[in-house]
Amino acid sequence: MSIRTRRLLFYISSFLFLIISSLLVAYSLGFKLDFTNLSFRETGGIYLRSEPTDASISLDGKEIKNQSGFLQSGTLISNLKEDSYHLNLERDGYFNWEKNVSVKKSLVEVFDSIVLVSQKEPDKLSEPVDKFYINDGSLITEAAGGIKTGGNKLLGDSVIDTADDGTVITYNSVSKTYYLYNIFIPSTALNISTLFNNLKESRLGLIGAVPIVKVAIHPFNHDRLIIQSRGALYTLDTARLTIEQIAEAPVDFKTKGQEVVFYGKDSLYKYSLIFRTVSKINALEIDEIKNWELGSDSKVVILFKNGELSVFSDNEVFNIADKAALFALASDNETIAFLDYDGPLYVYKLDKEKYLKLESGINETISDLSWYKDNEHLFIKADRSLYFTEVDERLPLNTTRLGTDISEYDYKPNEDSLYFLTPKGIFKSEI
Repeated sequence: MSIRTRRLLFYISSFLFLIISSLLVAYSLGFKLDFTNLSFRETGGIYLRSEPTDASISLDGKEIKNQSGFLQSGTLISNLKEDSYHLNLERDGYFNWEKNVSVKKSLVEVFDSIVLVSQKEPDKLSEPVDKFYINDGSLITEAAGGIKTGGNKLLGDSVIDTADDGTVITYNSVSKTYYLYNIFIPSTALNISTLFNNLKESRLGLIGAVPIVKVAIHPFNHDRLIIQSRGALYTLDTARLTIEQIAEAPVDFKTKGQEVVFYGKDSLYKYSLIFRTVSKINALEIDEIKNWELGSDSKVVILFKNGELSVFSDNEVFNIADKAALFALASDNETIAFLDYDGPLYVYKLDKEKYLKLESGINETISDLSWYKDNEHLFIKADRSLYFTEVDERLPLNTTRLGTDISEYDYKPNEDSLYFLTPKGIFKSEI
């Protein structure tokens, strides 16, 4: 081979290398060569991840390879020109998922919380009852015959509180008596009302029996109880037989983590179960409270009777809405779903200070909201139907009717199971 030939080959190879490397760099930066105009244009993409992971994917009717596998989670559809697309996911035995996607230059539209809802028929667990509870996988029912679990009858006619280890508090409305059970040892029932008044008198020197207004299981020691009487708030240890008064004149209380949060005549307080100290969170008008939930870092979300929805924290108050009818706080303690009196459903993210309006397409009257485990989907009870919908402003909103004639339901995130009650009985289904 002559020197001229070798030199020519070198120049050609160098030229091809520059062209190919430039194309690769351009593609990696989101540019695509338009062969019609012989020019580069910026492109965008779509990233999606679903549960189940092995769904069939199509974009504008064209099948897309699902890239999810052992080493990769989700699928990236890249090099898309700026345009509107229709994305669709399908899997046998599940409801389809679809979305209109607007792809923009240099951006990736992300759908990383797609849930395909199973079409499997629910399993029947029981004949019809008045109410039910799920405790550590065990079914507890209330009916005319009283409270039953595992074929055993418990004292009382209503369930007050439950814990995941089988601990249950029941109440007899005739005798005004509270009982403490472990449903796995149903033969041993503790009379909370009697024990409370005995310890109050013998340990604290407070003479005279008083009725219990409210009782709850201690959040991290289920041998202990939080008890509210008409005049004070107490902690009671059923194992050590000790009692401690922690506050006076409470109106209501809730527990979460290591705290008991309660409000009195004009203020909101927190009690540390570790340090056994009381501190004021904020001033509060108690006569106007409709509902309230505890968040993290001493945040308290309160819905007032006038429709005002606010977050109270240490010496701060942040207003979210002025005419809310109901709300639900997500497990991340940063996301709040609420229904406006005029009908629209909203989600507010505290950490981003952002509102999302959800076009769910549900026309019935909404009576209850609760969150799915990923905090990106909601259960919505409207009239007697139960729906499952995603939290997304991009349309269409994927909303699935899970059942009808449902009087109550209970979602257990640790097992990803939904329990619900209809006139035909209690059923269990998988999401």
